[in-house]
Amino acid sequence: MLTRLKTFIAASAIISCVAATRAQDFSFTTPTGETVPVSGMRGKVVVLLFSGVQDPQRREGLKALGLLGDRFQGKDVKVCWVSVNPPSDMSNDQLKSAGGGSVVVLRDANQAAFKRYSGKVGQLPTIVVLDRQGNPFGQPRGGFNPNSDFINELAATIDNLLQRK
Repeated sequence: MLTRLKTFIAASAIISCVAATRAQDFSFTTPTGETVPVSGMRGKVVVLLFSGVQDPQRREGLKALGLLGDRFQGKDVKVCWVSVNPPSDMSNDQLKSAGGGSVVVLRDANQAAFKRYSGKVGQLPTIVVLDRQGNPFGQPRGGFNPNSDFINELAATIDNLLQRK
């Protein structure tokens, strides 16, 4: 009887840890100070490009994101550039000027979401795609090669996720 009780307690603890990990929600801030939780983006396919001021590929990545955002304008897709810099490294005014158009600009100043979603990649820039339930789809993509077929590869992934209900 005691062995069953120990097994039950251990199983309950494991299930609680797994559920807590899945239920963990991350929040970003906008340049205007609003909080944007990842859970608030559910129902949409979300592309997150984590980058920062120290990233030499930031401008090219933003241009590519803009093209991707334009391509999916009016669909259930949210394309976001996420700065991993605290306000002391990149002010909110600088952050505002970084985005525009179809790209949502967010800040992950404590890098909690970046660390969670980038996994073993852990490099900047990192691209993560979230499905409509807010779960990462596929592996995070580290680095940005402007000569690759970046836009079409991401677009194929997004199209695939949009077809799923």
